[in-house]
Amino acid sequence: MFHVPLHHVVQFGRGGTWVALLGLAVLALLTPAACRNPAIDRDALIAFYNATGGASWQDNTNWLSDKPLREWHGVTTDSNGRVTELILIRNNLSGPLPPELGDLTRLTRLNLAHNDLTGPLPPELGRLTNLAWLNLYRSSLSGPLPMELTRLTNLRGLILSYNDLAGPLLPELGHLTKLEMLWLSSLDLTGPVPVELGQLTNLKELRLDNNNLAGLLPAELGSLTNLQELWVFNNDLSGPLPHSLTRLMVLENFRFRGTELCGPATSIFQSWLLRITVLDGKRNCSLP
Repeated sequence: MFHVPLHHVVQFGRGGTWVALLGLAVLALLTPAACRNPAIDRDALIAFYNATGGASWQDNTNWLSDKPLREWHGVTTDSNGRVTELILIRNNLSGPLPPELGDLTRLTRLNLAHNDLTGPLPPELGRLTNLAWLNLYRSSLSGPLPMELTRLTNLRGLILSYNDLAGPLLPELGHLTKLEMLWLSSLDLTGPVPVELGQLTNLKELRLDNNNLAGLLPAELGSLTNLQELWVFNNDLSGPLPHSLTRLMVLENFRFRGTELCGPATSIFQSWLLRITVLDGKRNCSLP
């Protein structure tokens, strides 16, 4: 908050100058938090509405009206009127995500799952550095995973499964160390599973199934000691599972069928496999 010390007002108080100074102070207080930023958020939501066929949404209650943004369907704001959540699941959205979404800089949750969006993820999403949950599940998006997503270091959940996103699995995703859920199923991801994913030590669910990932499963995944679910089935992965996986003592659901992965025949590894509640894949490399 902007403060004007009293002695400054007194020092410059001759000829009415203090009145002007005080007026500037009031403007500094009011403009950023109470006027300018909510106006930017309103403009961003209007651009979003227009880009995604808002007139045909299933529910567009109060959108484009003069009502406070918190009364627009699917919008949550903070005490300053800034948008913190935008949740429009199964709402018949169609069209591209506009770059103006990147202006919603107080956004903590964005959920547009089960819609008919088109085009790529706009790189401007990388400006949403307060974002904790991003869910675009089954939203018909296409194009590569933008590098800008790896700037969202407050993300706890990144859910992009069942889209037409393609390209390599970015090693820089390893920067998102607060992630608890990473769902990248049924995309068109290619190349290896990056060793950098081993940095995501808060991860509980990792879904990489139904892609075109190839090569070995990296030993670094053994560092994900909070992992409860690991899905890598239906990929071009091959070779023995890394022995480091035996450190994953809370893993309950492990699926690797539809790959050339297999479990080492060692007694330690085979005993570890027996602990897993849901196991789907070739358990022993030495067996046909």
